[in-house]
Amino acid sequence: MTARRWLVCLLLLGMVSSTVSACQSPHPAAIGMNVHYRDDDAATVKRQFDLMAAMNVDWVRVDVDWSAIEPERGEFDWEPADLLVDEALAHQMNVLIVLSYTPDWARSSATDTKSPDSHFRPVDSMSYARFARATAQRYASRGVHHWEIWNEPNSTKFWPPRPDPDEYGALFRVIRAAIREVDPTAELLIGGLAPPYDPTDISATNYLEQLYANGTAQLADAVAVHPYSNPALPIMGEQSSGGLKDIPALHAVMDRHGDTTKSIWITEFGAATGTAPDAVSEQDQAATLEWARLEAERWDWAGPLIYYELVDGGTDVNDIEQNYGVLRADLSPKQAAIDLTNGVSN
Repeated sequence: MTARRWLVCLLLLGMVSSTVSACQSPHPAAIGMNVHYRDDDAATVKRQFDLMAAMNVDWVRVDVDWSAIEPERGEFDWEPADLLVDEALAHQMNVLIVLSYTPDWARSSATDTKSPDSHFRPVDSMSYARFARATAQRYASRGVHHWEIWNEPNSTKFWPPRPDPDEYGALFRVIRAAIREVDPTAELLIGGLAPPYDPTDISATNYLEQLYANGTAQLADAVAVHPYSNPALPIMGEQSSGGLKDIPALHAVMDRHGDTTKSIWITEFGAATGTAPDAVSEQDQAATLEWARLEAERWDWAGPLIYYELVDGGTDVNDIEQNYGVLRADLSPKQAAIDLTNGVSN
């Protein structure tokens, strides 16, 4: 066991009496990465996947953004998604597709200053169902059978002007039916639930309770969550809600509704480096990711742990959104990538 792993285990032991089992890895976590297409050529994408293979990545989470795939009605551009999906499968990695967002022609004219227009749900859910069916027809035959429906629907940013579990539930049901028509074995996840960053956001536990109340959660095969806590350490988050410390509470909601056989997938988790106010050092980023893995190993009901993200979105160290990668924009590794490659967390 490395010095850093010992340090993280000792910190955990000092806080959580049951964490001895985490250090013994009773439930090894399947590790994944969020991967984005940013106008990279095929050789660069292949290099990214080669680097992930060296990090022992099992899962890849890929956005299939309806607003990018079909910006004009009936005109599709599948090339970016095809490139990522096919490269993942060529590297024998599992793929989780996130179906999200809405093109101009399919959404209402409503706008919100806090959110891109594409985050508004479609006016006609059946049009989204047609897109979901086409996506499933394209990728199920390739071996993709896992789908996450929307991104952070409990947040105002991603479900403007404010989250609505009933609206989301209606959309989930339509998309689920469309995908299951194509692939009866498909597994569908409730879209990753975020910590409440805005007063109009709904906490993950309250949102899930409402999804059980309207019958949606019962139809899902798993629940996804995004337990960000940076810059605080994952289990010591200063947020009143959110972070890894709240995931057992989310599982308790499922338990109360008899869904103990379903798992909770962490489909986004990470910490940004750089100089933004909530950024951390590269060493702390590495420790944060390892801490999350140790915590996930404690939960036999935990699904894959998918880090956000593989590659920095840019080179501006002052912009937090550009610095979540374990690789820099030039694909050089940060400490987290080095640790994963060297098997520090294994």
